[in-house]
Amino acid sequence: MTMGPAAPDTAQATGADSPVETARSLVPLLAAEAPRTEERRRLTDTAVTALRRAGLLRLGTPEEYGGRGAGVRTAVDVCEELARGCAASSWTVGIAYGGALFASQLDHPERKALWQDGPDNIVCGTANPSGTARREGDGWTLSGSWPWVSGIHHAAWTLLGFSWPGADGEPQRGMAVVPTSALTVDDIWHMAGMRGTGSDTAVAEEVYVPDSRTLSLTDMADGVYRRRHPDEPRITFHLSINLPLVATAVGIAAGALERVLTAAARGKRAVSPLHHLVAEAPAHQLNVADAATLIDTARLHLRRAADEVDTHGRAGRRPELTERARLRMDAAHAMRCSREAVSLLLDTAGAGSFADGSELQRAWRDIETASRHAALSLQTSKEIYGRALLGAPLPPNPAI
Repeated sequence: MTMGPAAPDTAQATGADSPVETARSLVPLLAAEAPRTEERRRLTDTAVTALRRAGLLRLGTPEEYGGRGAGVRTAVDVCEELARGCAASSWTVGIAYGGALFASQLDHPERKALWQDGPDNIVCGTANPSGTARREGDGWTLSGSWPWVSGIHHAAWTLLGFSWPGADGEPQRGMAVVPTSALTVDDIWHMAGMRGTGSDTAVAEEVYVPDSRTLSLTDMADGVYRRRHPDEPRITFHLSINLPLVATAVGIAAGALERVLTAAARGKRAVSPLHHLVAEAPAHQLNVADAATLIDTARLHLRRAADEVDTHGRAGRRPELTERARLRMDAAHAMRCSREAVSLLLDTAGAGSFADGSELQRAWRDIETASRHAALSLQTSKEIYGRALLGAPLPPNPAI
């Protein structure tokens, strides 16, 4: 299905006060904080304060509670800009956006409880079912561990994925919204890249969650929760949530390109016996041209996907299966192109780029880690898209 031009995201205003311009203005500060963010393995207080004051932690918070109620395209463009300065800050903003979209599906009293202290309250979490869930009264008691919860050190609320037996015996998946203060955090995030996301493990011990603070992923995918909030865009699970995370990778690659081009423009010497300067060497000219084209390709696929998800969301409909599969493929392809672009740029930048403290080394580690996110697997996305195109059966799964 081919979509026509998408209506503009109403939250994506142009001018100095737009979220994208605001994000761009923060890049120097976030870049300066990035080494300490990586060292601390979570965002610095300075970075969090700047993001909060700029209103970038409220992108997904409903307008009813003082948020921007931004569309996916705005979140994508914001996260790309932020990643030029700090990938972890960009990823955390993307997580906050996605968490707010999930939590906004709750009924009004619960939404009010989440954001009564302010629209910048971060909701983080994981949709992957983990731990155990025991039915108790009008809710669930959760226990266990939920790994890889990005942003948990800055979040007031945490979404925990869990499962339960369905009427047909097949497991059903959902999420519970839990105060982060009710959890303990296990310090396990010791990774090569994306260190500053603080993606540690959430641990629950007999935490009770009423049904009013739980969400069914199937009901979300089927649009059931939009009936509660008919004036707000429908969420396309999982695309609405994950596309901003892909934008982090595009921003990492774009930032790497800027650094390589700047070094060349300042007269970086070539190691080749044939040319004195990097800018004079055809091999490097071809490399940066290929890298720039890969970044443009990633950006075009990602923005197309975001615009189409927004168009469907505003219309209150879910994309058809083949289109969902293509949109998922768009995201995975954008991630791959970004990673390949960084690899080419490192060939031109040379072995010195891998020195400790090098911004390009951090970009390399960050994109190699971020691009392996399970929800953005290229192999899985290819198989889903290929099956959809050929009419081969796909399992009933809200993530598809």
